[in-house]
Amino acid sequence: MTPLRVVVVGVGTEIGKTHVAVALVEAAARRGVAVAGLKPVESGVGAGPTDAKRLAAASLFHVKQPPYAFPDPVSPHLAAERAGQRIALPRIRRWVDAHPAELVVVETAGALLSPLGRRLTNLDLAASLRPDVLVLVASDRLGVLHDVRATLAPLRAALPETPVHVVLSAPRRADASTGTNAGELRRLGIAPAEHVFPRASLVSRETREVADALLTGIFARPRAPRR
Repeated sequence: MTPLRVVVVGVGTEIGKTHVAVALVEAAARRGVAVAGLKPVESGVGAGPTDAKRLAAASLFHVKQPPYAFPDPVSPHLAAERAGQRIALPRIRRWVDAHPAELVVVETAGALLSPLGRRLTNLDLAASLRPDVLVLVASDRLGVLHDVRATLAPLRAALPETPVHVVLSAPRRADASTGTNAGELRRLGIAPAEHVFPRASLVSRETREVADALLTGIFARPRAPRR
């Protein structure tokens, strides 16, 4: 299998991005794919389980210690400043490149345009990693039509040749739009949201079926040309 790099980004925070990323890594692991789930930047890191640890635990490929893990539960750029550090893209690229797995899934911290520095965002990080495929996660709730359209515009401008899979994740509290948004995204021509993750555990049949379908779509879709 030719190595494949997938970058998972989001339209906001607390929208189920890690749930989707871990489910994707576990789906690959069930197929016996040498997969590495990575989160290079994380804030709010304490003694308990972290997003990076969850991704590493689901991986079949050994995952190295992440380059940036900050204790303060604030925006990564501010957490880095408080820790006396500066997030640098070359360091992250070297760390990601140090995981030559068949499939590498990289989850970003926060929303696509969340700052990693004064002039640095997750969009810059995603572009610098030269992904083969992008996964954009949004919550299946009121406002998602705007959120997806607004996020796709800069994403496609920065990475015009990279395929994007738009994935919806069930919100903590459903509203009147929940369950209709995937259809509306398609009907309005915003994006073909092929996959909707249920609010269920990672080991549930429903979650596994959606994750398997997403993985199949990622493997089947043409990749962005590497430059």
